[in-house]
Amino acid sequence: MNQILSSNEEIPENISNPLSYKKRKFNFFKFQFIFCVCLVIMISGYYFYIQYDKNQKEALSEEIINRFSITNLYENSQSSHSTSRLSNENNYQTDSLGFSVIGLIEIKSIGINYPIIHEFNYELLKIAPCKFSGPNPNQIR
Repeated sequence: MNQILSSNEEIPENISNPLSYKKRKFNFFKFQFIFCVCLVIMISGYYFYIQYDKNQKEALSEEIINRFSITNLYENSQSSHSTSRLSNENNYQTDSLGFSVIGLIEIKSIGINYPIIHEFNYELLKIAPCKFSGPNPNQIR
C-alpha cells in the first residue's frame, strides 16, 4: 500500500531541455515501429510470392499430367529392348513446353502424381522430377 505512483519519467540531469528529450525519444520509438511494420510487410510479401510461385509450378505440373498419356509414350516403342541412349519414339514431347516427358510417378497412398521430365536443370526440377542420368524407363543400358 505504500507505493508511490508517478507518471513522470525520469529525465537525466544533464539534459537541458526535457521537452526535446521526450520528443526525440518518442520519434525514435516511432521510427522503430514504422521500420518493424515495413519489415513485416516485406517479409509477408516475399512469403506470398513464394507461395504463388509454388502454386504456379504445381499447376504446370498438373497441366503436364493432364496432357500426358501412357499410350503415347509406348505406342511406337520396339518389342525388343533398345540399346540406344535416347530415341524420340520413347519420349512424349509436350507441344508448347519445350521438354519431353519419359514417365509418370504415381503414389496413391500419399497422393503424389508427377511426370518425369527427360532434361535436367534446376528450373525444371522445381516443376517435376527430372532424369539425371542413365537409360530411359524400360530400357537396358
